[in-house]
Amino acid sequence: MNIVAVHKKFELNVENYPDKIAITCGKKKYTYKELNGLANQFAHLLLNRGIGKGSIVGLCMLPSTRLVISILGVLKAGAAYSPLDANYPLERLNLMTSQLQNMPIVVCDSNIVCTQEASDIKTIDFMSLASQLDNFSIENPNVDIGVKDLCYVVFTSGTTGIPKATAIQHSGWLNLLEWLKTEFLLDEHSNNLLVSAFGFDISQRSIMAPLYTGATLHILESSVFDVMMANDLIKKYQVRTLHLAPSTLYLMLDTDMEMGFHDLDSLDYVFIGGEALSSSRVIDWATKPNRRCKLIHQYGVAECTDIASSYEMRLFKQYIDTGVPAGKPVDNTEIHILNSDFSPADVNEIGEICISGAGVGLGYLNNVEMTKKNFLTVNHQDKKLLIYRTGDLGYLRNDDTLMCVGRMDNQVKIRGMRLDLGDVETSLCAIHEVKDAIALAVLDESNNITNLIAFIIKSHNSSFNEKLLRSECILYLPKHMVPTRFIEIKTFPMTPNGKVDRKKLEKIFKQSHIDSVESIL
Repeated sequence: MNIVAVHKKFELNVENYPDKIAITCGKKKYTYKELNGLANQFAHLLLNRGIGKGSIVGLCMLPSTRLVISILGVLKAGAAYSPLDANYPLERLNLMTSQLQNMPIVVCDSNIVCTQEASDIKTIDFMSLASQLDNFSIENPNVDIGVKDLCYVVFTSGTTGIPKATAIQHSGWLNLLEWLKTEFLLDEHSNNLLVSAFGFDISQRSIMAPLYTGATLHILESSVFDVMMANDLIKKYQVRTLHLAPSTLYLMLDTDMEMGFHDLDSLDYVFIGGEALSSSRVIDWATKPNRRCKLIHQYGVAECTDIASSYEMRLFKQYIDTGVPAGKPVDNTEIHILNSDFSPADVNEIGEICISGAGVGLGYLNNVEMTKKNFLTVNHQDKKLLIYRTGDLGYLRNDDTLMCVGRMDNQVKIRGMRLDLGDVETSLCAIHEVKDAIALAVLDESNNITNLIAFIIKSHNSSFNEKLLRSECILYLPKHMVPTRFIEIKTFPMTPNGKVDRKKLEKIFKQSHIDSVESIL
């Protein structure tokens, strides 16, 4: 079999391990043969409806066996899928789906409303489709899929208040999973537990990596993350790998230590990405005698198929002072540190982190301006090179190891999810009671957690009610983009060049423990 796409490797595993359990969720479980048959029926159903190459299918579902059947079915039909987090508010989902012109349907769980009634996109309950699956073949559909075809579309936050649809092609995803398999010797024993939200780009590899290697994917039977359940399942099924953000990892490690250090003993690898990792939060667990699990710190962006570089953590005490390195590039990928004129920065010189190679995606759908701004062709060693500008600052050490030092703009990571503070501010200003707003990401050094803080100038004659503001935000924003604190302020402090002095706002917040700081200014 010519492997040109990730799901083609899954089909090869069906031939090699037909009776092996491919997926479990609660009491439900399917073998590779059973899962493949259901996915094929779903693919044939889509093709029968004219949904195939060139189409995007929205999936607004909670993690489940139904979700995995849908993902595989969409890919087998030659279409691309777009993960839509079922926990997002309707307004946010509408902003996302409105950008995808080639999305004829959104498949959802029962009782989930993910599009407006006036929308041209048809919403279909998966269970209504399931009743029709027996009418279709269980054989692999014969669809010609190319490495440059679109495989999935994930959304990232944007300064305009509209999420950006990031397009990933089969070649990039195949390159990433093949590198994971080869670099870490993942095989049919490398069982994985999905712990991250479906809309998060890290979840795409967490779902597919075990199916790519012939292992078993385990899914929490819970609509929200349950740390006790997750740790129990790892012990019960002897899970070997995890793909997750640091904020989730901290919860799992703290719980494991409270329970006596034994629930997570089966782990071989924990792949960590999405935000900066605090070595002090993991050092006690990671350095326990006879700990075999390796913590792999990874750097990347959704626009470049999630992972660009990787680093195995070993010197935990050293990282407390120096930070954890982002490592070296994955296969067929290059990391460039460039100056403002796109010339290469010197060793140990800070510049913008840019990425080239197999992982670079197709840009932003329905957003030509942002694509041109961030996906550039530059001159490099006497040849043209396509790069993605991450907006992150970093430098390369003498050994070519990447070190990240922060953002060039105001994009930040909150609980592992990248967001743009301008996106939050735009949504806050849409609330009637708000005249103006500034959002800040403030690190709480006591627990190394970044909190989202909003400074609010209220509209004329409106009252300041933090509880009401939070309830309004929940209607428009995902949970990770809803500020932890709302602080009323009369006017924003300004820098000499006329911009809002965000550093002064952060200083004021850290010095204040009251609900309003307008008296300080």
